[in-house]
Amino acid sequence: MSLSKRQTKELLSAFAAAVLATVLAIAGVHYLSFLKNLDNISKDIRTAAFQPSLPQAKDVVIVAINEGTLAQFVYRSPVDREFLANLLKTLEKKGPKVIGLDILFDQATEPDKDDLLKETLRSVKTPLVVSYSNLSNVVTEDQLEYLNAFVPEQQRAAANLAKDPLDGSVRWMYPGESDADEPKGFVRKVAEVLGIDTPKRLVEIAWRATPDSETGSFAVYPAHALAVLPDAWFKDKVVLIGAVLSITDRHETPLAVIDGDGDRGSMPGVMIHAHSLSQILDLRPEPGFQVLGSNLLVLLAAVLGIAIGLLKKGIVFNVVASLVLVVCGWVGALLGHRVGVPLVPLVAPTLALGLSVWFMDMLIGKAERKQKQFVQGAFSRYVSPEVVKQLMDRPEALSISGAKREVSFIFTDIAGFTTMSEALSSEKLSEVLNEYLDGACQIILGFEGTVDKFIGDAIMTIFNAPLEQADHAARAVQCALALDVYAETFRKKQNDLGIPIGETRIGVHTGFATIGNFGSTSRMDYTALGDTVNTAARTEGVNKYFGTRVCCTEQTVQQAPEQRFRKIGDVILKGKLEAVGLFSPVTQEEFESDLNVDYQAFYSHLQQADTEITPEGQALAQSLAERYPDDPLFQFHIQRMRAKVFGVVIRMEDK
Repeated sequence: MSLSKRQTKELLSAFAAAVLATVLAIAGVHYLSFLKNLDNISKDIRTAAFQPSLPQAKDVVIVAINEGTLAQFVYRSPVDREFLANLLKTLEKKGPKVIGLDILFDQATEPDKDDLLKETLRSVKTPLVVSYSNLSNVVTEDQLEYLNAFVPEQQRAAANLAKDPLDGSVRWMYPGESDADEPKGFVRKVAEVLGIDTPKRLVEIAWRATPDSETGSFAVYPAHALAVLPDAWFKDKVVLIGAVLSITDRHETPLAVIDGDGDRGSMPGVMIHAHSLSQILDLRPEPGFQVLGSNLLVLLAAVLGIAIGLLKKGIVFNVVASLVLVVCGWVGALLGHRVGVPLVPLVAPTLALGLSVWFMDMLIGKAERKQKQFVQGAFSRYVSPEVVKQLMDRPEALSISGAKREVSFIFTDIAGFTTMSEALSSEKLSEVLNEYLDGACQIILGFEGTVDKFIGDAIMTIFNAPLEQADHAARAVQCALALDVYAETFRKKQNDLGIPIGETRIGVHTGFATIGNFGSTSRMDYTALGDTVNTAARTEGVNKYFGTRVCCTEQTVQQAPEQRFRKIGDVILKGKLEAVGLFSPVTQEEFESDLNVDYQAFYSHLQQADTEITPEGQALAQSLAERYPDDPLFQFHIQRMRAKVFGVVIRMEDK
C-alpha cells in the first residue's frame, strides 16, 4: 500500500522528531545539572534499596583503626608509627596475600618511630600497597618530598577517590596515572599485585549489598586486637588497613540516599576501596548500562512517544499514555534491579518520551499556537515585550492557576490627586494622567516589573511574577528610586505650567502572596492576593506621616544588600499587631553625608528611650532640629519627642 505525500511527510517529520527528542534528552541529562542529579538519584535509590543481597566478602577483610585504637595513644593524628610498624609485622605472620595500607605518610612524627615504620615498609615480604599522592591540591612540596623519601616507589598507589563533581558522591574507582609521575590508583595497584589487569578509566563501582541487617559487607577487625585474632581470618586474604573513624576520612556514596550519614552513606575511604576490590575479584560488571545501550534505550522511548502521537487521540490521551509508560518503566527498573537488572537510565528515556509526544503534538495539533495566543493576549498589557517573548518561548515557566510565591510589590500614589482633578477639566486631567502613567510604566517595564493594575492615579506593580527574578527585591527598590526621580521631574514640570500635581508616594514590600489569574469565566485578571498586598499598599500610605516619598519594609531591605537605607522606625500599621521595620532608601553619597551620620547617632538615642530621652539626646535633638530644618525624618521624630512620645516603635492609627 503506497503512502500519500501527506503521510510520507508526516512519517519523515515523526522520524526527525524521534531523533531530535533522543539527542535533546541525552544532551539534557549530560549537560543540565538538575537532570543529571535526578538521574543520579534514580540510580542511587536502586543501588541503596533494591540491590540483591550478597554474602559477606571472603577475599577482602579490613583492619580498622578506630576510636578504641587511637585511645591507646597520646595523640590521635598522625597514627602512632611504632604501632603501625608492629601491626604490619604481626599481620605479615598471618599470611595475607596482599596488604593495602590506606594511610598517607606526608609528615614527620617522632623520629625513632618514623624510622622504625620506614624500615618496616622496606622489610615486609608480603606484597604491600601504600597510599600516596603527588597532586598539588593534596600535598605541598615539602609533604611530597617527605612522602617520596618515606614510601618506596614500588609500593605507591594514588590515594584519591573519584567523586561526582555534581554532588560529591564517590561513584567510580579512581584510575590514577593522570600524569607520568602519578602511580596507579589504590585499587588498581592492589589488582596489579594480584596479577589482574584493570582499565585506565573511571569504572563505576558496584557496591556490595549486605547479606542482612546485622552483617556487614566485609569483615572488619579492630587494629589493636589483631595480635589475638586467629591467623585463618587473614591467611590468603587481601587485607586493607585504614581509619574508620566517625568524623574523618568520610566520603559520601550513592548509598547516602537511603542511609544518610550512616556508615554506608558516609563511608571511610578504606571501605570504599574494599567495595571496589571486591567487585574486581568477583568479576562483577559495572552496575550501569554502557553508552551504546543507554542511547538505544533513549531512542526506543522516543519512538514510543512518536507512536503515541501518531494515534492522534488528543492531548489527554497522550499525557495519560505517557504517564502509564513512565510509571511502568520506573517501577520495573526499581523492582528489576533486585533480581539483577542493570541500572538502566530512567531520566533520559522519560525526557525523550515526553519530548517526542510534545513534538508530535506541535506537528499535528494546535496546542502550542493556542498557548502562545493566550500568553500574548493575557500578558502584553502587564509586562514588557521581552518578558512576553520569554513566556512564549518558555510557557512551562508560567503558573496561571494560582501559586504562592515570594514577590516584591511597588505601590505608587499621587498626593492630593483628588484636589487636582477638581481643578482641571476632564480633557486636561486625562491628558496629564495618561502622560504620567505612560512614563511611569515605561520605567516599570524597563526593570521587567509586572504592571498589575491602575487604580485612578495609583499603580500596583509586582516583581518575580510571572517569571522568576532572583533579585526581585533589589530590582523593586531600584525601580522605586527611578520612579521617584521621574515623578519629581514630572511634578516640577507640571507645576511650572500651573498644574497642581502633588508628590508621588511610593511603597515597596516583599513577602509571599498567591499569584495567578482570578475572576469569572468572562473576565480574568492576573493579580496577587494575600495580606502581603495590603501591607505593601499601607507602606506607600505612611509616607505622608513621615514626610518621605519612598518607603521600604525590612523584608525588602534584607534582600537588597547593595542599596543604602535610613531607618524610619518600627511601625505598627493600621490593623496589624506586630511592628514592621520601615526604611527610606538613599544614595551612597547621601548615606555617607553628615546628615545621615547625625541621623544615625540621633536614632541610636531614640532606640534607647522608652519613657524619656537622655539629656544628651535632648541636646542633640535640639541641635539637629536647627541644623536640618528641612529633613522630614529629623522633624518627624523631634515632633514626637516634643509630644512626649519616645522610642522608635510607631503605631499608625489610620491607613
